[in-house]
Amino acid sequence: MARLIHSSDMRVTQTLASGTVIRQDFRTAARFVFFDTGEKHWQYATHGGTLFLVQYKGRQYGLTCRHVLKDFEWHQLVVTDQRQGRQVAGLRSVAYPSQPRDEAVDTDILDVAVIEFSDEVGAGFFKDAAYILDEKTMATSTVGDTLHVAGALKSKSEITEDTIAPIYCLLEMADNTATGNDPTLRRAIGKFDKPEFEDVVGLSGSPVFNVTQRALCGMVVRGAMNEEVCTLWYVDMFDIAKLLTAVHENRTDTYYRKQITRIVRSERIAK
Repeated sequence: MARLIHSSDMRVTQTLASGTVIRQDFRTAARFVFFDTGEKHWQYATHGGTLFLVQYKGRQYGLTCRHVLKDFEWHQLVVTDQRQGRQVAGLRSVAYPSQPRDEAVDTDILDVAVIEFSDEVGAGFFKDAAYILDEKTMATSTVGDTLHVAGALKSKSEITEDTIAPIYCLLEMADNTATGNDPTLRRAIGKFDKPEFEDVVGLSGSPVFNVTQRALCGMVVRGAMNEEVCTLWYVDMFDIAKLLTAVHENRTDTYYRKQITRIVRSERIAK
């Protein structure tokens, strides 16, 4: 039976590829997606969504879904230093897959966006820590694995003229991936007894942590509620890491056996 979890400390012990032992709670990486409208009397707004921070090879990046943007521009995106933060990170560029070929055509990997921060966003900027990502702290789920999903629910969160109050949830679910045409996409199922929410709008972009394997396994791209049953679809962390590696190494193309896709980095974020 899936359930909501309210534990104050969910750190897990992990060993990095370097051999360094760390303890981290993936929830600290989640951020509420909202935008600076530029309007004096209603400065901030959102369509719902979550962004999560990762530290990869010494640099920090934001991961989210392209569709959370809707009618906003990337330069309007606000990423705070803490989950309930006030300082705003400077943005430099956004990268995402394009020109897919073969198995990558029409897959959800095309909805993944990688945010690069400006040079002044140093290692100590984010007070709620980014998730340290390397080959030992990520995994691909198998059917039946227990999953935790952390993100901001739009219906529970509040933005007014003088208040920004995101409400985060933590869902316990299970991988229930069926054979499909999208090699990048997996499915999670959870049944909730008297759920505390009516929809899952806002969970797009949320990190998915595999409790069974004690590693980050993906990012939510869409979901639905059917009475007490929640279904979320998430992109495998294996594929997201391929995109992230290409961005980190400043490459415009990437090729790997699971799928083929081209990476474009043509958008610069400038205010």
